[in-house]
Amino acid sequence: MREYSPLPEDLAEGLLRENDAWMGQIMRPAATALIRDGLVHGAQTPDGERDLEGLLRKLTL
Repeated sequence: MREYSPLPEDLAEGLLRENDAWMGQIMRPAATALIRDGLVHGAQTPDGERDLEGLLRKLTL
């Protein structure tokens, strides 16, 4: 049998912490370059989505 924890009534604190952690990663120059170059090379197209990891691995930073 699985145990479930009740959700906190206010999720704002957790969401703010998650956002801060995400921004700490995404704003790094290498991450910014990877995202930008991925988009330029079709990361959000149907073909790019099918092999997103392969597309990103081909990028040189």
